[in-house]
Amino acid sequence: MSASFPPRNDPDEAPTSQITSHWPSLEAVLQGPLEMPRWLGWRLKLLVVWVLLGCALVFGIANWLMSQPKLPLTLRGTPDGLVRVHSVDYPTLQRLEGRVLTSVAWHAQDPAIASDGRQIAPVDLLVLQRSARWISQAESRQRYFDEHAALAALLSNWQAGKSIMVDLGFQSGPTESVLIAPRGLMGLSPLFWVLSLLSLMVYAVGAVVLLANPQWRNVAFAVVAVCHSVELALIGISTSLDLFTPQGFLVWDSRIRAVCDLLITSTMVILAALHPRPLPRWHWAVAGAASGMLVTLAGLALLPMTWRWWWLQGACATMGLAAIGVMTLNHHHVPHPFTLIMRRFALITLASWLLLSLAIAVGIQRADMQLNVATFGVMTWQVFAASQLLLSPYLSRSKLILQEFSLLAASSTVAASLDLLFVAIFSLGQFTSMTLSLFLSFGVYLSIRRWLMTRLPGRDPLTTERLFQRLYRIAREVERQPEALDNSLMQLMRELFDPLEASLLQGSVGAATLKGNGSVLLMPLPQLDRPHSDSGRVLILKYAKKGQRLFTGEDARLADRIVEQLHRAMNFDKAVEQGRSEERLRIAQDLHDDIGARLLTLMYQAPNPAMEEYIRHTLQDLKTLTRGLAAQSHALSEAAGEWKRDLSQRLGAARCELEWQLQIDVDVVLTMVQWSALTRILRELVNNTISHAKANKVHVSVTLEQDRLTLVVADNGVGVEPTTWSHGLGLGGVRKRVKQLGGVVRWMSNEPRGIRCEVVVEPFSASAGQAPDPQVSH
Repeated sequence: MSASFPPRNDPDEAPTSQITSHWPSLEAVLQGPLEMPRWLGWRLKLLVVWVLLGCALVFGIANWLMSQPKLPLTLRGTPDGLVRVHSVDYPTLQRLEGRVLTSVAWHAQDPAIASDGRQIAPVDLLVLQRSARWISQAESRQRYFDEHAALAALLSNWQAGKSIMVDLGFQSGPTESVLIAPRGLMGLSPLFWVLSLLSLMVYAVGAVVLLANPQWRNVAFAVVAVCHSVELALIGISTSLDLFTPQGFLVWDSRIRAVCDLLITSTMVILAALHPRPLPRWHWAVAGAASGMLVTLAGLALLPMTWRWWWLQGACATMGLAAIGVMTLNHHHVPHPFTLIMRRFALITLASWLLLSLAIAVGIQRADMQLNVATFGVMTWQVFAASQLLLSPYLSRSKLILQEFSLLAASSTVAASLDLLFVAIFSLGQFTSMTLSLFLSFGVYLSIRRWLMTRLPGRDPLTTERLFQRLYRIAREVERQPEALDNSLMQLMRELFDPLEASLLQGSVGAATLKGNGSVLLMPLPQLDRPHSDSGRVLILKYAKKGQRLFTGEDARLADRIVEQLHRAMNFDKAVEQGRSEERLRIAQDLHDDIGARLLTLMYQAPNPAMEEYIRHTLQDLKTLTRGLAAQSHALSEAAGEWKRDLSQRLGAARCELEWQLQIDVDVVLTMVQWSALTRILRELVNNTISHAKANKVHVSVTLEQDRLTLVVADNGVGVEPTTWSHGLGLGGVRKRVKQLGGVVRWMSNEPRGIRCEVVVEPFSASAGQAPDPQVSH
């Protein structure tokens, strides 16, 4: 229910407002030099010793269990509260299967029988309970200890390694004598080894977290891990003990489990106050948790037996709710994905624990139901809680694992609830109810899994189509302004991951990398504007979804693919532009060599001066066109000079005066798309004036200020109201070319007479490619 916490000097520990001071370079983000610290040696040795001690303890417990007496029968409860022989270890005892066991006594001919008479211990369903910790009624709990005390008295003369005979009394039929022998290695339950291995893993994870960075919050995590490990070990031991469980083990088992439950819940309050960053008054939370634990222990010592179980359950539930409240407060104080993960796990765990307690409390009317819930329900819950503890340090690596694990946990909870419902209401057998509940719950899981997975919070709000559109827009923008790469990619990453913070650093990483258990994503930026630069740049993203989740391996791979696709888009655009340039040059050369030569021949053979002058102007237009096609780029000032000369010739031939005005703050370089569109717009507007306006003066102004291009053509002719025009190919061509630039065009009356056309393109730097539909107004 916690995680492997990073050290205080990790990137995820730096306050948002102080990021520049805490991350002066990429080396600081990567936690400094990579050589092994000197202190790692003794910590590693201590970890090895810790784990070896745990292994030695497991094998010591196994050796003790092998020497304990084993009844050669497997006992099960019945719905009416009796104990039935379910299976036997030896074929000679198969006649006992299905009979109801009522008592155990020393064999009559055994010389070890006490001289004061025959010792008999009654057997009922309560004696099959694995632990007194989950017996809610005080009377039942006392009877549980009394019955096991009677069974233990039968073993007062037991000698390790020896075998004795006991007589089993049945509800019907004669008494049967069976041999009680040491359990041995093969007598250990497979669950003992499974639970011991899980206990050892939890124990080792707690040690790793504590030794990796000794601090109070990791001490709290280690306490939780050790408590879970102890409870798993006790459950594992109880699976290999039957009727003849030692009395001392039963007493200490219930006490240790109660203390561990209390320690886990109180320590979770402390952990919530310390992680990911200590609350301003975290000492109060620690003091409150410690006081709550002491008050609970005092109540267990002073209250009557009837109330002790409820007092303990209530105290654990209260501190669990307090831990969830402190987590919520901590997340509001400093948003952090680990806080959300811890809170979700705590909610699931506490809810299932309360459900388990309620099922045991109300199941006292069905003894067999209480036995199954208290045995297998508690075991399942402990495994579930320990699994969360084991998985929490690694869930940040893959969000898909977190989602699948949550869905499976929910399905398991539904299955357990359905099992209790079927047994309590429909009186189904345990096997039938469990099979039916598992079938229904996992059938529902498989049916709605795809639907749920598509509706769980996704990685980003961008669709694949929109993402690639953005990438190609960035590629075109970077071609014109290479320095815009950093801001464009940062904006894309913000929209994609919605991080709590994004910043740039000098440094280099080979590929997108996760740090701080997924709290930080390092993304290398491509060096498109400085391909030979030695210093790279890295984009730092902290806490995806505004601190609601961690970055995952899938996020890192997506970041790498984005950079790769950007490179491909840039290379593709360069190849296309190179092909276009070569094709334009070829066309310009063909026009010059073929059409130009023929027009020149026609000009010298013109039958009259008017025809010669017309062909001369056509040659001039062809010269302007081929020069524009052959040029790789055009400065705005140079293009304006060509436009002025061209328009002067056209208007001069029509005996019309040209007023030219040019005002630019930056002499930008026009692309072929911009040059071609503006040239044809000016020619078409001036040709319309010559053909229809009957004007003697035309005013043309070209203005570029703060990336806003304004083109105005006004005359003093006899133009009519623009709303009455029927737009033909000429005006349609103007609209089409303005649309190509992503601008707007409008015509209006010019005071005191004439027509005024105004074209506005903003931003002009983004007008090289295709743009959205313009708004055309009159």
